[in-house]
Amino acid sequence: MVLAVMISSMFLSTAMADEGWLVDFNKAKNRAAKEGKAILMEFTGSDWCPPCKALHKNVLVKDVFKQEMPKHFILLKLDNPRDKSKQTPEEIAQYKKLSKEYKVSGVPTVFLADANGKAFFKKVGYSRQSADEWVEEMTAKAEIPQSLKAADKATGLERAKLLDKALTLIGAELVAANHGEKIDEIINLDAKNKAGLKAKYETLRNTEGLKAKLKEISRGSRGAKPEETLAKYDELLKEKPTGEALQEILYYKYMVYNRKGDKTTAKKMLEEARKAAPRSTRAKRIKDILRNYFDPKKAT
Repeated sequence: MVLAVMISSMFLSTAMADEGWLVDFNKAKNRAAKEGKAILMEFTGSDWCPPCKALHKNVLVKDVFKQEMPKHFILLKLDNPRDKSKQTPEEIAQYKKLSKEYKVSGVPTVFLADANGKAFFKKVGYSRQSADEWVEEMTAKAEIPQSLKAADKATGLERAKLLDKALTLIGAELVAANHGEKIDEIINLDAKNKAGLKAKYETLRNTEGLKAKLKEISRGSRGAKPEETLAKYDELLKEKPTGEALQEILYYKYMVYNRKGDKTTAKKMLEEARKAAPRSTRAKRIKDILRNYFDPKKAT
């Protein structure tokens, strides 16, 4: 009898995860459809990943998160702890399946998805945002499905502008990976670049293509000398990129110098990268890195 109670309690705590969170993907989709909400999926390593622990401590258990986020999202925790004794075999298998399907390469990674599980926003890592800042950013993304629905009722340049509003909220990386047909449509609808959207999305495509090259160089740099990797990035700089393209190359150079232990040059690369496209999403991350790791006194 005691054993049965212990087993029941263990699975109850697992099923509930943290307060307000589900751990079953299908249950989350069903509830999202029933309540007309999106799903917030957190891929985490709760007992070994420092940024995951920091996100949990600084954001996920705060009152503003508990009060605001359930108004917009069904919360789904997808955990990959080292200690799996409190997880069911189904949860363990589910994480393996979903992390592969959503191409999760590191944790914490947070997706916002519709009731069918189609992701419309992705956030990787935790850059020490306050709970208020984090919640404000994510709740703003809840407008994405509504913006897409509004675009469905419009035509011509007005439709292009509404699509642009939604895609801007989604973010360049996820747009380039999953919304190529919408990029094509915007470019066609603004063929003469009257709204500046044709140029914007052609640049986005070029920038995301460059990011793919940078990631390929980074993956191939394992075991290579830092100078060899830096030389490959410098070859890309010979094409005289500007804006976010330049920013990405300088950011990858920063990572090499940082790994070398050359903090002075690493910081210089970050500062130059930030200036290249000061309003980009990457620039916001760079600002956090500079504040938290290179000037910790300002971060406190």
